[in-house]
Amino acid sequence: MARRSGRSTAGIVFGLAGLLLLAWLIREENVTDLGRRLAELGPWLPLALAPYTLTSIADALGWRAVLRAFGLSFPFVRLWLMRLAGEAVNSIAPTGVGGEPLKAMLLRDDGASGSVAAAAVVVSRTALTVTQALLVVLGIGALLIRFGYTRTAPLAIGGLFVLAGIFALVLVRAQQFGAAALFARWIAWFLPERLARRLHVTANTLDVRLAAVYEHARLPLVMATGWHMLAWLSSAAEIWVVLRLLEAPIPWHDALIIEGLAQPIRATGILVPGALGTQEGGGVAVCRWLGIPPAIALAMWLVRRARETLFDAVGLVYLAARRSRRMAANEVLDQTRSSAITPK
Repeated sequence: MARRSGRSTAGIVFGLAGLLLLAWLIREENVTDLGRRLAELGPWLPLALAPYTLTSIADALGWRAVLRAFGLSFPFVRLWLMRLAGEAVNSIAPTGVGGEPLKAMLLRDDGASGSVAAAAVVVSRTALTVTQALLVVLGIGALLIRFGYTRTAPLAIGGLFVLAGIFALVLVRAQQFGAAALFARWIAWFLPERLARRLHVTANTLDVRLAAVYEHARLPLVMATGWHMLAWLSSAAEIWVVLRLLEAPIPWHDALIIEGLAQPIRATGILVPGALGTQEGGGVAVCRWLGIPPAIALAMWLVRRARETLFDAVGLVYLAARRSRRMAANEVLDQTRSSAITPK
């Protein structure tokens, strides 16, 4: 309980620090000028939402491909909303990973077994992480070419792709050869014996599920990887679209550079919930490096933050609605049981 309280306190502290950084950035770039730029964008804001809508749909299609590899099938809209709920929790959780257990729980509530739900989430996250690494490689490659390193760029890109491939192979092999059971054996030293045995059984079942899907369902996993890569490229397209709407058009490769370099910055979300402030500060620095005026860059990142907040709100509303329906169903069930045992 003390550890959970400590993590919550740290999350609040880092979140406030990020908020202060964001406030400072807005103040530095002149609130009035920034407000004017955003107000001029107003009528065109729906266009700014289009690329991320495609991103979220592509991610959901990738997740559907993974679930089908495990023999699971759900209505697409439900899967899309589940992913939005998971990403919303990832945005506000201090570690930035709380949404993955939530997705597994939602799948289990909809009829999937616990081991299948957990394995599906692990495989989907693996595909997402591998494609994110590929996006970073593409961004670095585009950066090298932009600054004139045309001779060394192909070698550097090739080397980075090899490293990304090794990284992907290590992730998959670890899951194929019992990473969950190894983790369970390590953590068992800190758990009561009964709980440790249950964890060991669960981990072994999870390892079996993962090994089977990697061995026998490679085509769906390749399809999932393709969908997630499309999602990352759509996210880069969002930068291109928003800057064009702000009357500061950039070439497509600059958008790829910005999105690729934004990923390591976004990784600060493990400390700062939603990478609040750090995403905007780091993003403005990258844009300035590429010659984009800071005020326009900050306006673009604020539009992205507003879009993120909007989609997170949709996910949280869906989560609240599911919880409300579940509580109502449990209440009806309790009343039915009470009526059944009440003597007439």
